[in-house]
Amino acid sequence: MAFTDITHIIWDWNGTLLDDAAYCLDLTDRLLRIFRLQPMETLENYRERFGFPVIDYYGQLGFDRQIFPEVAVIWMDAYMKNERSIPLHADAAEVTEKIRQMGIRQVIVSASKLENLLSQLAARPQFAHFDPPRGLGDIYAGSKKDIALKWMADTGADPKRTLLVGDTLHDLEVARALGCGCILVENGHQSASRLRAAGARTVPDLTGLYALLRDGAAE
Repeated sequence: MAFTDITHIIWDWNGTLLDDAAYCLDLTDRLLRIFRLQPMETLENYRERFGFPVIDYYGQLGFDRQIFPEVAVIWMDAYMKNERSIPLHADAAEVTEKIRQMGIRQVIVSASKLENLLSQLAARPQFAHFDPPRGLGDIYAGSKKDIALKWMADTGADPKRTLLVGDTLHDLEVARALGCGCILVENGHQSASRLRAAGARTVPDLTGLYALLRDGAAE
């Protein structure tokens, strides 16, 4: 795939455009302390442990799987309470606007509940030029493959000219299932070493992604 051939970009939201890894670490460590479990304490530890499906990640942290629904509700309520304090990645607005000027169609497809995603985006008009966002029907952060496939079918996106931009191994899995290209940023929810070990092509940040699109490097 030549990056100059890209016509459609599927964006992940959390960690990719929204810089919420540190915020999520803080909330999760608070829960771990409440349940008398070992907190992760550093962003480096968090990035080495976070993953999908979230129920498995919670289990690895020590939460009983039977109380996962309860813990997920507590966590999400706390997340949404102060979510407007979460910044975008510093280059997110500028890079996505430059991509718009290149004529590339963009959409956010997230493992977040659609209602929550819409609330977050309403307060961040920088992405108003995107297609309407696609999210899940609940808060349990399952797979987003099917909703990404639906958007591609609706828009007529050619997988060979579509790029998924994310920050986790789940994003890589989704891209492979869609048959499209994938770039993962290294400043999100999982460490660069984990991403690269899985064979992902990575960039340090979104400015690095734009450089690929601008210069037309081959994937």
